[in-house]
Amino acid sequence: MRRIEKVREDVRRQHAQRIGELSQALDEAWRLLDDLRPPGTDRSVDTLRAGHADLRKAG
Repeated sequence: MRRIEKVREDVRRQHAQRIGELSQALDEAWRLLDDLRPPGTDRSVDTLRAGHADLRKAG
């Protein structure tokens, strides 16, 4: 039983690390996109911003 708990904790830690890495990569992608296409200059990117606004604030 102790082994199972250790494996669970290891998986949780790895999962949290991967989520952190993905969040950082996504933040960087949005920074680049914001630099290349500032708000108001590209309608399709503005649509993406609006659709992902809640996710961007949560990070």
